[in-house]
Amino acid sequence: MSIIRPPAVAGTFYPADADILRSEIDGLIDAALHADVTQNKAIPKAIIVPHAGLMFSGSLAALGFATVRALKGQIKRILIIGPAHRMAFQGIALAKADGFATPLGSMRCDLPALQAALALPQVQILDDAHRLEHGLEIELPFIQRLFGETADIGIVPLLVSRCSPRQVSEVIEKLWGGPETLIVISSDLSHFHDYDTAKRMDANTRKMIENFDAENIGSDDACGALPVAGMLLSARSRNMRIETLGMRNSGDVTGDKSRVVGYGAWALYQSDELPDTRPDATEDNFAKATEDLIKAYGPAMLDLCRKSILHGLDTGAPLHVSTSEVPPTLAAPGACFVTLKKSGQLRGCIGSIIAHADLATDLCENAFKAAFRDPRFAGLSRDEISDDLELSISVLSPPHPFPFKDEADLIARLTPFEDGIILSDGNRRGLFLPQVWDQLPDPKDFVAHLKRKAGLPMDYWSGSLQAQRFITRGVSSISVSANGFWQAR
Repeated sequence: MSIIRPPAVAGTFYPADADILRSEIDGLIDAALHADVTQNKAIPKAIIVPHAGLMFSGSLAALGFATVRALKGQIKRILIIGPAHRMAFQGIALAKADGFATPLGSMRCDLPALQAALALPQVQILDDAHRLEHGLEIELPFIQRLFGETADIGIVPLLVSRCSPRQVSEVIEKLWGGPETLIVISSDLSHFHDYDTAKRMDANTRKMIENFDAENIGSDDACGALPVAGMLLSARSRNMRIETLGMRNSGDVTGDKSRVVGYGAWALYQSDELPDTRPDATEDNFAKATEDLIKAYGPAMLDLCRKSILHGLDTGAPLHVSTSEVPPTLAAPGACFVTLKKSGQLRGCIGSIIAHADLATDLCENAFKAAFRDPRFAGLSRDEISDDLELSISVLSPPHPFPFKDEADLIARLTPFEDGIILSDGNRRGLFLPQVWDQLPDPKDFVAHLKRKAGLPMDYWSGSLQAQRFITRGVSSISVSANGFWQAR
């Protein structure tokens, strides 16, 4: 027996009567097809469209969908990703459903694609998140009228809550497909500001989207900041181009400009040009290069650290390696942290924030310091070299400024399980690696304990506080006492 997710917002966000709904959607699409911005002969791979009621943002959503009209008969799968409005949860959620219904009928879910997404650790089944959600449902009537209410198109509806843009991008990449797959990102812009403030904020968001600035789009800029940022990461790595189709806000519709919601529509086109070399791509380049490094040399990196610790037991000094003795990628400058755990408990952690030596040397020095120079612990003894002594390495990207307006804004902009943060005030400084999110998954707790690590009260706040953000890629060994047990992380 099929499980169909019934309409949740028919009669509120859009008409519950099928004939009236068809008429409204057809009118919106027809007007969009006559707009100058939809006359581009290129067909987007992805669109970003709003999800408010039809009277408020339907004309902009129609602009987005009108640009993909030529895909009728070709499109077989539509990935729809939007923010979860009704409940917060960790990760990305799909519904346990075979289809989603509107007054125009049911659209089947692409179950193999959902299963593929579910294989990623950040994706889960969470019916409650979907039950009353409007952000995906509002896009379905456009799809049905544009491509045919009985068309054999599978949808992949995904809701995003607490995760990183990179985790969203991972799902997008996994389901990217070919010309048979369309990606729809559902997001409104700023919420509940006066008209002039909203116009300024939304203009800035437009600039960030056009510049593929995935790192700085926050929840104040767009309710779907995470889906949008995840799409921008994928688009940036693929050197896509983007076009703004239109902007407006609810004040333009109702005339009430005291408290408005912003809307925008964008089309993203694939490109066959050269790889992206802009500064915005630096973090993506680091992640990919470091993942490749660990895949190729993870065991060698762990072995260097292990040998440096054993060398330290015998000589009281770290192992010295010449750059001629290691692969070229380990002879290049690099910054890392080395962490030791004994029976699952921290036993030492020392590292470099910025590259000051070749990575091989940094690995050897920080492994030695984690074992023998961490001021929180006595030096490691030979008796502690056993199967329950775990070694892990985190390679750090260069840190970049992480601006914020106040504490609430800092907390809101954090991406759990992805961000490493350096928080400083004067000569006080604290650093948390992304692994700390495992113990402190709540951003408020993360910030409070980071302040404490910096030597500040947990409730401290000052206008002089500054933050920097970095990401890591790492590898861990089950045991320091033997080589060969390792896993990327």
